[in-house]
Amino acid sequence: MKHYIGMDIGGTSTTIGLVSAEGEIVDRSVILIEGYASGPIESFLDAIADEIKEIQQRHNVSLEGIGIGAPNGNYYNGTIEYAPNMPWKDVHEVAAYIEDKLNCKSVLTNDANAAAIGEKQFGVAKEMNDFILITLGTGLGSGIVSGGNVIYGHDGFAGELGHAVVVPGGRDCTCGRNGCLEAYVSIRGLLETYHDFGVGKVNTPQEIAMKAESGEEHAKETFVKTGEWLGLKLADAATYTSPEAIIFFGGIAQASDLFFPSLKKTLEANVHNLYRNKIQIMRSGLPLNDAAILGSAALVM
Repeated sequence: MKHYIGMDIGGTSTTIGLVSAEGEIVDRSVILIEGYASGPIESFLDAIADEIKEIQQRHNVSLEGIGIGAPNGNYYNGTIEYAPNMPWKDVHEVAAYIEDKLNCKSVLTNDANAAAIGEKQFGVAKEMNDFILITLGTGLGSGIVSGGNVIYGHDGFAGELGHAVVVPGGRDCTCGRNGCLEAYVSIRGLLETYHDFGVGKVNTPQEIAMKAESGEEHAKETFVKTGEWLGLKLADAATYTSPEAIIFFGGIAQASDLFFPSLKKTLEANVHNLYRNKIQIMRSGLPLNDAAILGSAALVM
C-alpha cells in the first residue's frame, strides 16, 4: 500500500500525518514552533525530518512523497516567502531541504491551496472542476480551482483574496496595507468588529457565536457584517473565475449559519447577472482536524 506524508506548517505548530492512498490518516504528530523560533529555520526542519523518520519506523513503510502546506508557500519554488505570522522571515527553501534530508520527493504550496486540493480529492468538490476554497482562521486564505487545476499565477502567489481591499483606508493588515478583507474576516477581524460596538470584551469567535445564538444583537450584527464583507469581495472573485461553488473551511466556518445568509444576500446583490443564482455556498466536507493533512498529502499524490 502506498503512503504519503501530509504536513501543515502553521504559525505556532506543525502537524505531520502519515496518509494512505485512500485518504486514511494512519498516524499524526505535532511539533511546536516555539522551541525553535529563536534559532535558524534549519533546526526546525531537521526536527520535522527526524519526526518523519520516526513515523516511518513505527509503521515500517516507505514514502511515495511528502506534501507541505505552508503560509506564503510558493508552489513553483518550494519556498516559504516572507510569512508574517512565522518567526523566520525572508525566503526559505523548505521543500528542497526536506527532500534532501529524506531522499523523498517533496512538494510545497500555500496552505489554502493545499486545502483546496484536499477538498477536490476527498471532500465535497470531488465532482467539481471550478470552485473557490476559503479558509477562515487566524487569517483568510483562498485556493482557486479552475478547469480542475489550482490557479498559481506567474509567480506562484495567485488567489490571495484575503488581501483584496474591502474598506479603503481601513484597518491595519498584517501584510502592511490597510483595509484588506483579512483584517475584517478572520479571528482578529471578528473580535475587532465586535469590540467596535463597545459592549465588552470577548477573547474568541466562539464566545461571539454563543452570544449571537442566544440572541445578543451586537453579536448577531458582527456576523451579519462579516457576511457582507465576504459577499462583496466574493462577488468580484466570481467575475474572474465563474465558480460552481464557494466552499468554507476553518474554525469560523463552523458558525456558518450566522453569516451565510448575509453573505449570500450581498453576493447576489453585487454579482453580475451572468453569475447570479448559480454559485453554491457550502461548508467543507473534510473534518476540521484532518483537512490540512489530507490536503497536503493530496498535493503530492
